[in-house]
Amino acid sequence: MNNNYNMTYIYDGTLEGLFTCAFRCYEDKYIPGAVITGMTLTPCAHVFTDKVKAARVRRGIYNKMGAAAADMIYRAFLSDFEDKELAVIRFIVYGMKEGINAGRDLAHPDVARIREIYRAVNREASLTAERMVFSLAGNLMVSIIEPCHNVLPLIVKRFTQRFPGEEIFIYDKVHKLGATWSHSRITFRRIENFEPDPMDEEEETYRRLWKIFYDTVEIKERHNPDLMNKNMPLRHRRKF
Repeated sequence: MNNNYNMTYIYDGTLEGLFTCAFRCYEDKYIPGAVITGMTLTPCAHVFTDKVKAARVRRGIYNKMGAAAADMIYRAFLSDFEDKELAVIRFIVYGMKEGINAGRDLAHPDVARIREIYRAVNREASLTAERMVFSLAGNLMVSIIEPCHNVLPLIVKRFTQRFPGEEIFIYDKVHKLGATWSHSRITFRRIENFEPDPMDEEEETYRRLWKIFYDTVEIKERHNPDLMNKNMPLRHRRKF
């Protein structure tokens, strides 16, 4: 398929919208130079989400490229990289032609890029989940995260499985997305701003004890801020 570097596709930012853009590439018989959600002064085409076309692309991915490639595409879509949309489309076009082994062709630039994005999202999901801190707000377990990528949909199930009988709320401050686990159901919703309830006395006591423990066990002569930031970036240490 040819490239048309002068053309930009504009879509609604959803995965179905992106799959519609991939379908549009076959209709136009070219891959655009960019796929964005905003506006541009360059030649562009508004691609409106079509659920039927998106479903055809999704089925094609599973049938021709396999479930592993579909998961790679989904996780790449959750990234914050500016070129994620174009990377996904180029990988889909390549994979539809090459089939099940497309994701293993690391020498191909489109495969190499999608795998690079995929690894970055997986790494961020693991780091975020491992370093989350929950606080009690009444009967609700609350955590606020600030991930580099939109990893909340990937990590929330870990905690629902770990605390199946609890009510949980996780808020992604960067992507303005909240996830609630209640009555054995996960619900996602857009929230522009979230301010937790004031801590109760027991919560304040536990936090104070943790700070005392930290200050006590630290060896002052070995204080290494650079290593600390490497192992535990500041965005993972912020408390509300």
